Amino acid sequence: MTIPANTLLPPKSPNLLVSTDEYSRQYQEQMNNALRIYFNQLDNTFQSLLATTPGGAFLRFPHGSFQDTTVQTAPANTAQVIRLNTTDLSSGVSLGSHTAVFTGTIDDGTPPGAGTVLTVSAITSGTIYLGMTLTGGAISAGTKVVSQTSGTAGGTGAYVVSISQERTSLTITGTIQSELVVTTTGIYNLQFRVQYQNVNAADKIASVWLRLNDTDVVGSSNFVTVPLGTQYALAAGSYFVPLVANEYVEIWWSTDSADISAFAAAAGTSPTRPTTASVIATMTFVSALTA
Repeated sequence: MTIPANTLLPPKSPNLLVSTDEYSRQYQEQMNNALRIYFNQLDNTFQSLLATTPGGAFLRFPHGSFQDTTVQTAPANTAQVIRLNTTDLSSGVSLGSHTAVFTGTIDDGTPPGAGTVLTVSAITSGTIYLGMTLTGGAISAGTKVVSQTSGTAGGTGAYVVSISQERTSLTITGTIQSELVVTTTGIYNLQFRVQYQNVNAADKIASVWLRLNDTDVVGSSNFVTVPLGTQYALAAGSYFVPLVANEYVEIWWSTDSADISAFAAAAGTSPTRPTTASVIATMTFVSALTA
């Protein structure tokens, strides 16, 4: 097996020789050679780890970099989790999903007839989140939950979906990929930015905050004013988050107007430039948990 040049190898303790009853020069030289190899391994490892240039260059901390390439919308004054659909880098930090399975119909609200009213009659498992993508039966590809208009929050009741269709009672699965999940216990630095667009004729306000295992993180809420008339604004944050293995953190947002969206765009010209992600999030291991 070929070992990459930038790999930091842990030293391995030597198998020391069994001593002889009497002094033996050959035994002593073999023992010294075994110890010399081991000490050389220690020197090389600590040089790679602690040397000024390039100290720590071979360390591999848990990390992840993610983004979403779609436009995200939310009803006014309603908390909604932010989706992440693309993994750029991942080692010990990955994307997890909320999943709900339920029974429902989609129609115009007074069947028969195609429409955007999702009526949920029973929940098999999980909780319905706004922004979930729906699958099952002949549901149109890309159908998402837009809002809830009545019933138990995240449970049975009436919802609005993004694509008009008529579907009789069937089993539906909803999923939304939003969780930043860690495999190693520790303190992580979460950084993110959300690109907002406002198409309203007045200034509007968006807020963004963190939830840890579905519990709001105290003090994490940010507000940003998005200027009127198809203008843009960035919301950004950087937080240290303590996480135990298999726990997760999420980014949530709300707005005082449905005319604000988390904006995504295709690659541009004049000049040539890359695509615009609606959301970018990175998370890096910082330290073991403090006592």
